[in-house]
Amino acid sequence: MTIAEVPRPTAAEPAPDRALEDGALDDSAAVETARRTIRRKTARAVLLDHHGRVLLLDRPAKIRDVGDRYFHTPGGAIEPGETPAEAAARELAEELDFQTAPSELGTPVATCYSLQQRIATGEFVAADDVFFLLRTDAARTPAATPHAWLDPDAMDAAPARILPRGLADLVRRLLAEGPPLTPIHIRW
Repeated sequence: MTIAEVPRPTAAEPAPDRALEDGALDDSAAVETARRTIRRKTARAVLLDHHGRVLLLDRPAKIRDVGDRYFHTPGGAIEPGETPAEAAARELAEELDFQTAPSELGTPVATCYSLQQRIATGEFVAADDVFFLLRTDAARTPAATPHAWLDPDAMDAAPARILPRGLADLVRRLLAEGPPLTPIHIRW
């Protein structure tokens, strides 16, 4: 399946993070949401090739408000005793068989907070994401992993949801200015 074949998500009801931000939940719903929330810190990698494209993984939806499929950067939970860079390097190896040393990832370029609701369980996951930039060659990506290499304009035009939503703007800034001195906060 190509990214052009993936249907755009519908906005039947507000995403959990929007509902909380917009005050759409009453106090009892907010208390219930807080009770069912799992908190996790994650580390993600922005793999950027020499064409200004980012590797995004193609995933079936496991969270609400993203449609049938969505695309996101590789990454996952930071395990106890791991640094964020170690977690990002481990996740690259697990998800893509992409070997890199944590030191190659440098310092974080962005952060993001999200509150997502899992479809299967209804649990909410509050994630504090940290993003690392790694310039690479698209040829290093295993062909068996469902993915797409997209530049910021293609991310904006994609029919599928790209997460986080602020990724295209982050990549534009990284291409124009290089890595920031302090991480940029981006929108989920």
